[in-house]
Amino acid sequence: MRTATASRAGGCDFPVDPSLDARVAPVRWRPEHDLGLLVVESAAWPAHAPPAPALNRPSPGAIDWVEGPGPGAVRLTFRPGFPPTPGEPLAAIIPLDGALPARLAALSRLWRILGGQAPDEPLTPPRRGRLKTMLRAFDARREAASYRQIAAGLYGEGRVEAEPWKTSSLRDATMRLVRDAMGMAAGGYLALLR
Repeated sequence: MRTATASRAGGCDFPVDPSLDARVAPVRWRPEHDLGLLVVESAAWPAHAPPAPALNRPSPGAIDWVEGPGPGAVRLTFRPGFPPTPGEPLAAIIPLDGALPARLAALSRLWRILGGQAPDEPLTPPRRGRLKTMLRAFDARREAASYRQIAAGLYGEGRVEAEPWKTSSLRDATMRLVRDAMGMAAGGYLALLR
């Protein structure tokens, strides 16, 4: 990493030129604060290991880069002092701490990107909420609850009774939730794993 020295600041080294506007200066997060940032280094694998996938490093000396497009992209950085040799297999350093699931999700996205597949989009809070609601609707339907009973359990009895059931938007939403949940239970969940 090249550093800038500011003589007016006591000759201190800075990872980014301090004269740059903060809006254009590159941001470097530390892995313990950015759970989507993977730390990689060369791995010492046996000779029969498959070759390392090609990475899209912006330059041979770059220590940080992004792999993949859009919100599913994965940020990578080298373990300080251990830059991988091109063509060698890589190892990701994943601490076994409370953030392990988030780091494993980032590693899974990287694996998909390197394999030529579209990266999994991180599960957004609204999507996670819909999946939870689908599970509740599925459980209720499996216990022989009517769509109206399911809607009352999900949205409240007052909202269900506020409009005619046959033309209610809650009826349609409840039926969609149950239909989608049934599809997931019948094997549609596998699409989440691919």
